[in-house]
Amino acid sequence: MASEFNYPPEIKGKRKLYSLFNGVKDPLGVISGNHAISGDSYHLKATFTNKYFIFSQDKEFTEYILKQNHKNYFKSEIQSVTLGKYLGKGLLTNNGKDWLKQRRLIQPGFSKAKISSLVSIMEEEIDSAFSSFEKEPEIDLYDVFHTLAFNIVAKTLFSSDIDEEKVKELGKIITEVQEVFAKEVRIPLYTQVLNILGITDKNIRKSKQAKHIIQSVLEKRRNSDEEKNDLLDMLIHARYEDTQLPMSDEQLVDEMLILFIAGHETTANALSFIFFEISQNPETEKKLRQEIRKEGENVFTTENLMKKSFTINIIKEAMRLHSPAWAIDRQALEDDSFKDYSWKKGTLIILYITGLHRNPKYWSDPNSFIPERFDDENAKNFAYYPFGAGPRLCIGEHFAMMEMALIVRKFYKNYSFISYQKDLEKKALVTLRTTSLKGKIIKNLS
Repeated sequence: MASEFNYPPEIKGKRKLYSLFNGVKDPLGVISGNHAISGDSYHLKATFTNKYFIFSQDKEFTEYILKQNHKNYFKSEIQSVTLGKYLGKGLLTNNGKDWLKQRRLIQPGFSKAKISSLVSIMEEEIDSAFSSFEKEPEIDLYDVFHTLAFNIVAKTLFSSDIDEEKVKELGKIITEVQEVFAKEVRIPLYTQVLNILGITDKNIRKSKQAKHIIQSVLEKRRNSDEEKNDLLDMLIHARYEDTQLPMSDEQLVDEMLILFIAGHETTANALSFIFFEISQNPETEKKLRQEIRKEGENVFTTENLMKKSFTINIIKEAMRLHSPAWAIDRQALEDDSFKDYSWKKGTLIILYITGLHRNPKYWSDPNSFIPERFDDENAKNFAYYPFGAGPRLCIGEHFAMMEMALIVRKFYKNYSFISYQKDLEKKALVTLRTTSLKGKIIKNLS
């Protein structure tokens, strides 16, 4: 049947076996290696399931899938089914009309005007997190950013006080679920092994635990009778266009869980990479400080944080080199073709964002940290998709960019960070993360 279609070059034989067995512990190395062998697009056929996978780090192909012909592509079973059984049916895992209905309900909570009103709450959380730095100059910023980003989501979107222990518990559950999910997706027949060993059920119980914590936030709000005018209020009062009914509690909790995870996980991971790159590039840090001084009292205003700046360039460049959304998956609803290639319905498409962001076809000196490259007037046409593209562009893009710009400026206005690490260990789970960012904080004298 595959002969009816013209797939990109195939990875087979020893290289295919290598890919299957090493793809779990080092997916970035394996996928990058396959692209080095086969070019910007290749395919792999899963022996046991008879499924076809196309991997691509080609800009035009990526835009075709995410923009031009997006209606022929759903989030793949990897997310909608496998991840969905742990996280429920929220924006991240939903498809089709259900996804569109949820997106329309949630979108107003992420308008630029709404986000602008959240700066003062973000500032309070950042100042609180940074207040201990002078007492504890040696620190793991990875842990700091995860707690801080989580608290910012809790306070800004849900006006909620979740105690430190619950934050840690949720973070632990999210990591454990991702670890199992990553193996389930990448190892053939591993799902059956997980089922036999009871690990799937254990993971589902953990995700129920996480939902129970989120449910308590929802119940606390309902019992308080307070109007907070935040995203949670908006979700509680929102009504579907067709039925005029509100979301069920189950749907509300699923959406809140997804927003907690997506809103803190990717931002915290991105911040770790941003601060690492600044620590390795003294000239970048110097230029950043100059910008902070030059902006004076306007340095933390919404308008200033969201405009084009060297701060934003630093964030973009760090996310180019270390994109938390390291791959985007889609599944073909019908047979399709693009240029010389064609593929059958059900084919899984893996758009390799990490490879695209370092592809020498689109980037000069692709592995170097050069924030100034985003000064280019054509920057918006770069092969650059850290938040995805098309109708499913990340709903929280503006929120995340403003939050990261505020954290970077707040920190470097008063402190400097010396990293003890010259390299970062990376783990590619649902998102790309590092395992730590240890170093020393120094108070600025100027």
